Amino acid sequence: MSRPTIVDVARAAGVSRATAARVLSGATTVDRRMAEAVEREASRLGYETNHAARILRGGRAGAIGLVVALNELDSLRGTFFTAVLKGAAMGLSAGEVQPVLLPAETEDHRRIPRFLRSGAVDGAIVILQHEITHLAADLADSPVPIAWVGQPGDVLATNAFVVDSDNRGGGALAAQALLRAGRRRLGIITGPSDMLPANERARGWHDELAAQGIAVGASAHGDFTMDGGAAAMARLLQRDPHLDGVFASSDLMAAGALPVLEAAGRRVPTDVALIGYDDVLIAATSDPPLTTVRQPLEEMGRAAAEAVLAATRGEEAPRVQILPTSLVTRESL
Repeated sequence: MSRPTIVDVARAAGVSRATAARVLSGATTVDRRMAEAVEREASRLGYETNHAARILRGGRAGAIGLVVALNELDSLRGTFFTAVLKGAAMGLSAGEVQPVLLPAETEDHRRIPRFLRSGAVDGAIVILQHEITHLAADLADSPVPIAWVGQPGDVLATNAFVVDSDNRGGGALAAQALLRAGRRRLGIITGPSDMLPANERARGWHDELAAQGIAVGASAHGDFTMDGGAAAMARLLQRDPHLDGVFASSDLMAAGALPVLEAAGRRVPTDVALIGYDDVLIAATSDPPLTTVRQPLEEMGRAAAEAVLAATRGEEAPRVQILPTSLVTRESL
């Protein structure tokens, strides 16, 4: 039986060949109902995109997509993924492969999956941010290998790879540092509860305190933003006005906590020691500069590039890589 062609797909969907080609190449300007019809008929007929055909011929696109949250590009949170981007781009350059930036829009969940099916790239690296956690499910049937920087959860494609820092170990490092500094009345600002890395940081923190026989203390949720950190710090102070040590599980939340502590008359670090997580630019430029748990962000990006490149070449690559964290001591401890 002959393979279905794009003409067959177009005829079954009731659209022109040009429209079918645009949809299957990842275009987002096609009428939604037409796009859905094309995708449905392509799936029903078993149509294989140009990518599959090129693989059969031994060809490659020679490019890897770099997926980032679109609304992060001009925000303070951009400092997290710019370091990852640098490492990934360096890794791809070393492999003589072209990086292609793919901003992810939360409004159109199908755009990135369509593009990855188009054959324009041989694989993708997703820099996980809270705003694009939905992509884990959207890309579960990706035809190309994907390397995630940050653990997206359990919904992964069979050709997916994960690179992350030791979030659990990082949470433990923060607890150890505060205890060594003589702090005993501790609190934590946790990250989004639907993000595995945030939960692992909190888990490491709680486990270390339990192992040392120290009360877990107050806890408040944040969203990895400065505003979220400020609001969470205010709630922590309501629950325990006499805290003497706080772990904020991102540098941005720690930076947001600083003015709240100052407004409450709690000096950092004299009255309250404060530790962040990430070691992005804001940690070193805050007043006072923040002690933080460092993620090796550039190394994570490079490892993700190496994993996805190995997969495109049919070589073995570790499915999960957890890179070590370290404590960077500054003036907030």
